[in-house]
Amino acid sequence: MKMKTQISKKENTQKNHLYVIIKSLILILGFAALMILSLTTLFNREYIIASTEGSVVHRNSLGFILGTIAGIILLVIGNKLLKNVSSKQTLWILSISFLIAGLFLTFNVSPQLNGSDQLFTLKIANQMNHGNYISLDIHKYIDSNFPFQKSLGGYLAIYPFQLGYITYLRILECFSTNVRFFYFVNVLLVILVNYLLYRIVKLITKNNNVQNWTLLLSFTFLPELFFILFIYGNLPGLCACLAAVYFGLKLIKDGFKKNLSWLWCILFFVFAYQLKSNYQIAVLAFGIVFILRAIKSHNYWFIAMPFVTFALMLGSNKAITAAYEAESGIQINKGLPMITYVAMGLESQNSQHRGPGWYDAYTINLFSKCHFNAGKTSKVAKNKIKSELNYYVNDPQKARTFFTEKFVSTWSDPTFETVWAAPYAEKPQTKILQDVFQNNRLPWDVKHVAKWYCGLMKPIAAWCNFMVVVVLILTAVFILYKKLKLNPYALFAVLYLLGGMIFHLIWETKSQYVIQYIICLIPVAAMLLGDIDNKQIK
Repeated sequence: MKMKTQISKKENTQKNHLYVIIKSLILILGFAALMILSLTTLFNREYIIASTEGSVVHRNSLGFILGTIAGIILLVIGNKLLKNVSSKQTLWILSISFLIAGLFLTFNVSPQLNGSDQLFTLKIANQMNHGNYISLDIHKYIDSNFPFQKSLGGYLAIYPFQLGYITYLRILECFSTNVRFFYFVNVLLVILVNYLLYRIVKLITKNNNVQNWTLLLSFTFLPELFFILFIYGNLPGLCACLAAVYFGLKLIKDGFKKNLSWLWCILFFVFAYQLKSNYQIAVLAFGIVFILRAIKSHNYWFIAMPFVTFALMLGSNKAITAAYEAESGIQINKGLPMITYVAMGLESQNSQHRGPGWYDAYTINLFSKCHFNAGKTSKVAKNKIKSELNYYVNDPQKARTFFTEKFVSTWSDPTFETVWAAPYAEKPQTKILQDVFQNNRLPWDVKHVAKWYCGLMKPIAAWCNFMVVVVLILTAVFILYKKLKLNPYALFAVLYLLGGMIFHLIWETKSQYVIQYIICLIPVAAMLLGDIDNKQIK
């Protein structure tokens, strides 16, 4: 009996050591990543050219850098101002203020969307609701050779991973097909995102100041306001992702026996994945949090959570494909192989003069050249990857330049393309919005970008830049002080950021793809401000 007890104690010690090693490694990597990102966004600001989506990066002025540092110091010193304000009151005031601002945008910005995926998917949802399934038939694309803007033939046969998001749009189109209605839905979704961040913080701490700062930082993060004009899966996917995280945290807090949090966590993660497949990075990040919890608590049911979630994700793909095949009578093509996005993300030369690793139509062009044969396309893409990697291995300086520029162009646009993605075919109806959107639509020639951001957009871009740096630096400091005492949500947010940074160094990249990582860090930044006020940091 004594020997069994000794063995048990030894096993527990080994598990505790494993827990400390894994968590320490995450914290070291997370802190390093946050500091690199903080310096990148502090010293650089990016402008996205309207007509080409080309990226132009400028150095921030010394005045902005010093002002940002001073602003962070003032935030830390003066954060007691919110201490005696009820967080519920803050929630109502900021939500109503955001609703008013969102409605102002909704009714004054043009409903004519830019010719991109957000327009294509909206049109396809409308077609399907009227019994037209041309987008599922790969032969329609081959026969017509029309651009997606005109025919939309074969679009979903090439991108079948959009089927989940298309289903979401079809449901919304049952209520209205007006683009302004979709803007309004996005207004409500942003409010819901910030409410979920607030509820997550309430679950972790009773500190009123932390709750207030979470609300204040999220609602004053202006890219969220401009985000409502981008009708795509990013925003509803973020809502579902944060709902999954909330229930995952409840599961960690209450255990498996008390409620069905485990089920809601899995279902919302699957829903997020169907809306935007990149949210599987969040599943992986929270899966690691679950595994660490299993090691610490010796409850190994937590280990099953990420595996069950990923299994249901794959199952949901098959289910939704089968449902559309039954509805349309068309056998859906396997679609564009995902390996092609890695090949495009590693291209040393971008054919459309965009940032390194940005979209340049390589994927669709290759798939078309291979006559939409997935096997042949994958083979060519793998050879492309080998060729690019050999190129970088043989020329380390080129590799350093490529990946540095790719990283900077991904993370240094403080608006995360939310201004770029807004409709620009027609002028907004008010002068103030014309100053924000229309006046910053400069020609594609880089030489004409001397004005940088002009008019009202100049201070807005500076504010967005300031907010990003604030969130990153406060999060880094919080990790430094909390160390192994870092709470599960903060651990998730850091892992999620790490996953996103690694993913977009390899995969195709865009600035609009990374906004969710910064939003998820906001509660962690708020926790530092709240803990400083309560003198909890030791």
